Amino acid sequence: MEQNKEKMYLKALHNGVSVATGCTEPVAVAFAVATCAKQLDHEEPQKIDVEVSANIMKNAIAVIVPGTGHPGLPIAAAVGYLFGDPDKGMKVIPKLAPADEKAIVALADSGKINISVADVKDKLYVHVKVTTVADNTAEVYIAADHTNIYLLKKSGGTIFEKERPAVDSLADWELFMQDASLQEIWDFCTTAPVDELAFIKVAREDNMALAAEGLTHDYGMKVGRSLNNPNGIGYDDTLANRIVAYTAAASDARMGGAQLPAVTNSGSGNQGITATVPVCVVAEEQNASDEQLIRALALSHLTAIYVHSFLPILSAYCATHSAAMGAANGICYLYNGSVEDASRAIKNMIGDATGMICDGAGCSCAIKVATSIQTMFKAVNLALQGITIPGTNGVVCNCVDNTIRYLGKLTCKGITASDPVILKLMMNK
Repeated sequence: MEQNKEKMYLKALHNGVSVATGCTEPVAVAFAVATCAKQLDHEEPQKIDVEVSANIMKNAIAVIVPGTGHPGLPIAAAVGYLFGDPDKGMKVIPKLAPADEKAIVALADSGKINISVADVKDKLYVHVKVTTVADNTAEVYIAADHTNIYLLKKSGGTIFEKERPAVDSLADWELFMQDASLQEIWDFCTTAPVDELAFIKVAREDNMALAAEGLTHDYGMKVGRSLNNPNGIGYDDTLANRIVAYTAAASDARMGGAQLPAVTNSGSGNQGITATVPVCVVAEEQNASDEQLIRALALSHLTAIYVHSFLPILSAYCATHSAAMGAANGICYLYNGSVEDASRAIKNMIGDATGMICDGAGCSCAIKVATSIQTMFKAVNLALQGITIPGTNGVVCNCVDNTIRYLGKLTCKGITASDPVILKLMMNK
């Protein structure tokens, strides 16, 4: 493989995989508010105005902010102003003490925090303006990425400014990924020097820690813990059930406010969890070596990034489904499968459950994660036996790369159109 291509695949991995504490949309607001607080030396706030894109709003209504026990953007903004450290990026929310909750809720309920939907076309957009009792102000504008500040103001003066990202703009590594192929991704991840990929192993530590947290404590709907309950209907200690239960449990913990970081994929913790926990469970089952685990995780992450490069950063399509396609690739590798097996598995997934709607972030995400993993495991099982959906059926093509591109078109031109309806339903309950 050309050296330049290898560098770009590594760049895609380093940029598409990150670590965040909490659901990334409320965290983006906490980051923006914390940035303002730092500029204002944490003076007493008089007013905190928060404007966000519709998709940010959708993903922030129901999800629990880590360490608070409470959902919503007012809570995220309060945490950001009182305790956030913007220098830590997506780990802006620190480990909170039980006593901190009172101050957070007091600010969130004070009437000082105003939340609204911005009239913008961006899928990801945050604008925060903080006014203090001393009449000092700070403003932050974010677009295209959860921590991508393109304008920072203090008391009317510009502190920092760069070109505002165009709506639906893509970075160079994202554009590169749109010209990738599953074969190239397979070749890169299975042959690149393992030390260059070793950083990816952090997913085992962080995301499996979330799984353990969700399996042993009551978070959200307790989906993973309940699926792992021997007293449940039809319980069976099988690999299939463990994969689903562990992955759902990690999502339970993350969406339920656990103060543990998640390794993300394409800007989403649930996508990162979905792409990695099944791979880690199978690797343990297979007694895989460290190198095999690293290569499988790299395959999963990079495949998920590849598929997501054709999707909006936020949309009405639940992208845990596309992230599970990454896990399918990694698991095929761990079972000594081929890229042809992985291709069959991904086509099976796209022809099966594509269209699962994202109706916002919350405790129900764990059920969707479980559904994506169940679909993935079925697809891999069939693929390893040589079974695949024919290219004459639906949006599935003979070529897996064309099938992935068709999924992108279906999402961008079809499923995304339901977003305004979803948000309206959510906000008018």
